[in-house]
Amino acid sequence: MKILHIVESTATGTLSMVLMAVQAQVSKHEVSVIYSKRRDTPKNIKNLFPDNVHLFEVSMGAKSFPGSIFRVRKTITKLSPDIIHCHSSFGGFVGRLSSLFLRCKVFYSPHCISFMRKDIGIVKFLLFSLFERVGCLKKATYIACSESEKKAISDVLKNVSVVLLENAVDLSDFVNRPNYSFISDTKRIVSVGGVRKQKGFEEFADIAIKCSSLGYKFIWVGDGDEKSKKCLENAGVEITGWKSREEVINILQTSDLYLSTSLWEGMPVSVIEACAAGLPLLLRNCPGNCDIVINNSLGHLFSSTDEAISYLNDFSVVNGREKELVPSINMEIFNRFSIERFSLGLEDIYRS
Repeated sequence: MKILHIVESTATGTLSMVLMAVQAQVSKHEVSVIYSKRRDTPKNIKNLFPDNVHLFEVSMGAKSFPGSIFRVRKTITKLSPDIIHCHSSFGGFVGRLSSLFLRCKVFYSPHCISFMRKDIGIVKFLLFSLFERVGCLKKATYIACSESEKKAISDVLKNVSVVLLENAVDLSDFVNRPNYSFISDTKRIVSVGGVRKQKGFEEFADIAIKCSSLGYKFIWVGDGDEKSKKCLENAGVEITGWKSREEVINILQTSDLYLSTSLWEGMPVSVIEACAAGLPLLLRNCPGNCDIVINNSLGHLFSSTDEAISYLNDFSVVNGREKELVPSINMEIFNRFSIERFSLGLEDIYRS
């Protein structure tokens, strides 16, 4: 089978999911990737893909539109793929319009579809919805990364085909690592991600201020603009900046609780990794977060700042961890979000 991935957002979570899919497919199929470079694209992006993957760089940003449609279509015609898998909003838009009237199956992974955002008004919501409807001129199957995203797509785009395939995470670095190597009188509350509106950094800062008397150390692993970081710093939060994967794992391993104040998510990798590290989860009840913590089985969801503060007031576990819960939590997480499960699921979707 000849598979072509089209991805404009070549960074962070989207890129990691494309790489995961490609690495699983390349031993069984002929795989090609049309990609676009952005400011946050890794400089060594070509080296991240297996050697036997065919790579084609095509600018697909807004400034390159609509010429990018014709350039992508030219490459599609040359490759003649059986499957086209588009990734992210702009990649999905360009990829679908580029494949109009071509005989191939098309799939589209939005990786948290644009109209799930909570920082936009009705005008932008309608524009994003229109954007998606235009893309639907080419029939494609939407692949949602969470139940929340699946529902959001189905609610807005009534007549499209949507299937669920939850994200996978490479959790191999968490295997055979000690869960309780760190003991301290100061409990460490950690969050991982960019310091931006989506992640609810202002509420995180508010919680840190209102819990200052409890002796917690609040840590934000990530970076952002100076104004946003200042909000956290003024609340006494330690901002580490971006860290390597090994460094992030070490920070998770030496923390006591993971706090997410996100306003919306697709399927948050950082939360999955925190759970794999054995951390109790305290998550704002938002799309994505609520798909991981179902019925409070893997942690606690809160709907207000006061509720989160109340939980932190009562947080009194041995060394900051519920030891007896860790084995069952890890087993569920490692099975549910395994790369093998993701790869087999994607193959089934392609063939269905």
